[in-house]
Amino acid sequence: MRSTRRMWFVAALFLPVASGGQAPTVIAMDQEPHHHLVLQNDFVKVFKVEVAPGDSIAMHRHDRDTIAIAVGEQMVTVGFPDKPEIHQKNPDGQLRLQKVGYVHSTRVDVGTAYHTVAVELLHPQGNPRNLCAPVMAGLPLNCPETPAGASSQKNIGQPQFQSDQTRVQLVRVLPRQSVNVGHREYFQLIVALDPATISAASGKGHEKKLRPGDFVWFEMGGASRVFTNSGKSEARFVEFAFSPIDPKGKVIDAPGGLQTPRRLTAENGSDHARDSTGPVFGARAGEQ
Repeated sequence: MRSTRRMWFVAALFLPVASGGQAPTVIAMDQEPHHHLVLQNDFVKVFKVEVAPGDSIAMHRHDRDTIAIAVGEQMVTVGFPDKPEIHQKNPDGQLRLQKVGYVHSTRVDVGTAYHTVAVELLHPQGNPRNLCAPVMAGLPLNCPETPAGASSQKNIGQPQFQSDQTRVQLVRVLPRQSVNVGHREYFQLIVALDPATISAASGKGHEKKLRPGDFVWFEMGGASRVFTNSGKSEARFVEFAFSPIDPKGKVIDAPGGLQTPRRLTAENGSDHARDSTGPVFGARAGEQ
């Protein structure tokens, strides 16, 4: 009996250690409950992520490169499985590249909101680099002396990130001004950071309101649209341009890297596209 009791006592001592020593479960981003998939095509998965103050995003991994766009200022604590957590501020409009294999959790400060649009890039990104913003943390900037197509009397373009497959820029539309969006040369995604409207370049049809975090997808060769800022301050949006990809995953028309797309004007862009090339609009989860 004494021998049996000793065996149970030893087993009881080791059971909590074994249980407590298990590594936390790491799920894929797609499985994380706060990540709501709102668009998927051959180039991207777009997720809307909204978290209540004091709530947390579970520990998860990124299976592909993802660009996270902060919609509004964020105060968060980022946790990692193998190093101390970090408390940080994500400024409104900040873009962060979360590389394939990145594992983290995010706890939102009490009294603050959290709204992010996460754009998962479905193709491997060749030769990725920062342009005029530290999208890839800790790496140098490669900002052109005069950013291509950057400024006009209507808008200011700020190149953010570029690879052989993708180019990203932040566009600031000045008050009471409009700019055409949608390029015949490339597939395109825009994500609004401020209230604005979007409409057909021909002036026909109804305007659609864009709220912070809303997005529009444009097919290559499709119709352009007009992004209008009717407010008294700048209205910003993030613009992604994607090179065409062949069935083997190779870039078709940009062997030396994606070039700055030619901006369409109302005169040279048709607004009478087939349904298959029309824009795809997206709002917050549960809103239309």
